[in-house]
Amino acid sequence: MTYLERLSGQKLNIGTLQSFTKDLKEAALQSAKKFKSSVTVHLGTCGIASGADAIRNEMLELIEKYGAGDDVGYYESGCAGFCSREPMVTVQQNGKDPVIYHSLDVEKLGKVFGRHIIKGEIVKELEPITRESELFAFYRYQIPRVMHNRGKIDPFRIEDYLKNDGYHGLINALNMESDMIIRAICDSGLRGRGGAGFPAGRKWQLCKDAKSQSGIKYIICNGDEGDPGAFMDRNLLESDPHSVIEGMLIAALAIGSSKGYMYIRAEYPLAIKTVLNALEQARAHGLVGENILGTGFDFDIEIYQGAGAFVCGEETALIQSIEGKRGMPRPKPPFPAN
Repeated sequence: MTYLERLSGQKLNIGTLQSFTKDLKEAALQSAKKFKSSVTVHLGTCGIASGADAIRNEMLELIEKYGAGDDVGYYESGCAGFCSREPMVTVQQNGKDPVIYHSLDVEKLGKVFGRHIIKGEIVKELEPITRESELFAFYRYQIPRVMHNRGKIDPFRIEDYLKNDGYHGLINALNMESDMIIRAICDSGLRGRGGAGFPAGRKWQLCKDAKSQSGIKYIICNGDEGDPGAFMDRNLLESDPHSVIEGMLIAALAIGSSKGYMYIRAEYPLAIKTVLNALEQARAHGLVGENILGTGFDFDIEIYQGAGAFVCGEETALIQSIEGKRGMPRPKPPFPAN
């Protein structure tokens, strides 16, 4: 029985979430010791479009064929960050650095399985990504912030997010006044990832100070991107959806919101599927909805599927679209916060 099955139908509070995370970390540690090798198949849209589904199926068949289920831990994750090298698998053996095999097909995977996963021999002729490789050296000094969980967690398993201290930022925020949250965001230097790079803390402050005639304020996740070759929204929503949900919850605490929208274009079916699953899991355990973690804080999220209009990536056009109007930009001011 998994931890989530044990807690089925049970709402978490701050105390049980903290102990749950501790249990998950210990279980992950014991699982790592149990297996001689672990293998992760990366199944973001970029991977699937390159044939990762076939790699996953072949990997599962090889594990069964060799009777290796007790020795090989099998995992799935989203994109690992090297989209042009898909499909890929990451192999790790106890006490050793992970090795990423890229540009795979079924024949190459057979070599990886037989020689590395079973025998522990790195298949050097496939030029895998290791600490000694040129590609690794290029990324050596880059520290992923937004994508810190890339390739490490299964986006369909809330347990994976929690064992990496997921929702503990929310716990910290629940113990802070809204002004303290905004000050922390301002001090962090966090900026928007669009062209303007607008300071996030400043935006949150404007939203907090804005007067609402209805008394309702909304948090909107802009998951629409129409620029050719731009996949940062899709990548994050597919690979680490709970991080977006947690960020929306913290922003809601800061500005006094109880309702959120995630605007995701319909051409991103995997992102929509992943986020719907994440929201279902979060609601089931009291992380989204009413009385979150037993604190009296209410916040729910609705997904709105955009029709793929390029202009709806602009914030005022996006809001018009959610309102059921034609997605057209409005002159500013007034700004969206007002």
